[in-house]
Amino acid sequence: MRHLAVIIVMIMVWLNGLIWLAKQVDPSTKYQSEVEYKYARYCAGCHGNNGEGNGRIGRFKKLDPADLTDSGLWDMHSDEQLLESINAGKDDMPAFYYYL
Repeated sequence: MRHLAVIIVMIMVWLNGLIWLAKQVDPSTKYQSEVEYKYARYCAGCHGNNGEGNGRIGRFKKLDPADLTDSGLWDMHSDEQLLESINAGKDDMPAFYYYL
């Protein structure tokens, strides 16, 4: 019975952590454009509010999201390649085709 209580507490702590991570960006605040809203809602958790790859979810999951402020990223890939990565997902990044 004690093991069950420990497992329940661990699950509750884990769920609270996920809720805390989800609240990192509040997409209900006003944005200047739909693009800013979508970035805040779907991208900032991993890529950070300024696109530097330092978002809370990325750090929590020990991921290495791309630094979107790095001009080398944009020089190395065509627009089509970048859109394909966003739409289909790549490595640890999920697909966002249905959301964007």
